[in-house]
Amino acid sequence: MLALLLACTGPRAELPPTIGERIGDYRFATPIDTPSTLAMLDGTEVDTRASTCGACHPGHLAEWSATTHADAVRDVQYLAEMSKPGQPRWLCLNCHAPTSPQRSLLITPETRLAAAGSVERVEAAPNPAFDPARVAEGIGCAACHVRRDDDGEGTVVGPRGSGRAPHRVRHDAAALEGVCEGCHSPGANIVITPTFPCWFTTAEEVAAGPQAGSRCVDCHMPSTSRAAAAGAPAELLRAHTWPGGGLPKHVDDLESLADWQPGLDVAVSVAPLEVRLVNARAGHAIPTGDPERHVLVEARAIDAQGAPLASDLLRIGQTWDWGDDTTGRPARKLADNRLQAAETRAWTPRLSLAGAARVEVTVTYVRLTEKNAAEMAQVRLDEELRQFWPDLPIDLGEPMADYPRQRVIFNESYPIGP
Repeated sequence: MLALLLACTGPRAELPPTIGERIGDYRFATPIDTPSTLAMLDGTEVDTRASTCGACHPGHLAEWSATTHADAVRDVQYLAEMSKPGQPRWLCLNCHAPTSPQRSLLITPETRLAAAGSVERVEAAPNPAFDPARVAEGIGCAACHVRRDDDGEGTVVGPRGSGRAPHRVRHDAAALEGVCEGCHSPGANIVITPTFPCWFTTAEEVAAGPQAGSRCVDCHMPSTSRAAAAGAPAELLRAHTWPGGGLPKHVDDLESLADWQPGLDVAVSVAPLEVRLVNARAGHAIPTGDPERHVLVEARAIDAQGAPLASDLLRIGQTWDWGDDTTGRPARKLADNRLQAAETRAWTPRLSLAGAARVEVTVTYVRLTEKNAAEMAQVRLDEELRQFWPDLPIDLGEPMADYPRQRVIFNESYPIGP
């Protein structure tokens, strides 16, 4: 009888792996389980949108609104990357729109992939708590500050409290300090597809340096004096600005970073010509994060009439072979000459100063190369991606032209001779 049953049904098809089985136990593999409402002490509830939080916390909202966190989805580069064939959009959203109410599908570690050999799609149920208005806010307040209490109700996780909050508060500074690493430092050697590595190692870079044990908030959320909530007295609180590399996603937000200071110090001597670079303030490598980021150091010999005579260029960053989907060649890191924490490096430009009146040195932090920006400008968004930013044109040519892709962090001129 058993043999007859096997003959009729055939071999049992293997189920596709779950997210946990395929990707592993990484926090970025699934959305943050955040309730869509917050329990108030009077028995009512409010939603956990950033605009709702900002009604009582206007200072926090104003700072956050100008940050790359607020623009994590409304980002031309991100949307262009998501337009590439085979991209696991659901997975990228776990960091760019990371809370469960921002997701139209319920995704957990037990969610199965739609096909065994692909991570492009998942077999997930519709999410009844989905809030479409929340998606475009990117990484909002709830991503760090709203969690479920023991009874399942929403509560605010804060570093401290005054006892005057109208909602539940749980004090857990350690939990807040560890939120960053889930997306900013998931680890090395994580290859989602052959041409899609998720390679961010900032926490490991800090642990290997002289500031081991320091917290992300110490540098990226410095203390500032303002009220914790409307009507409260001013006190020292953490700034919610996260300036990072000093390059926002929109030109209009550059003004908010007017006082930004790079982590890199530059000193130049002319006789002999030498450019000294010091990672003076970053506890991690410069640059860190996205492997495409790099620093360009250019030295130019200029004659008395202001005409350039010669130049030399130093690139500091990672170099990758991004692989090939057609042949299956995997992406791999070829080189890495970044400045590690507290490292000093002397560079001697190969530059003849014959006939030169001065030397100019420029240091530029680069998020996106001209070549890649030109390729992204050719992208045409589909309707699924346009839902995140409906006002954005379908063709990315014009938005990419205005996209802040680099920032000069040092530019000085030095006379030659007496």
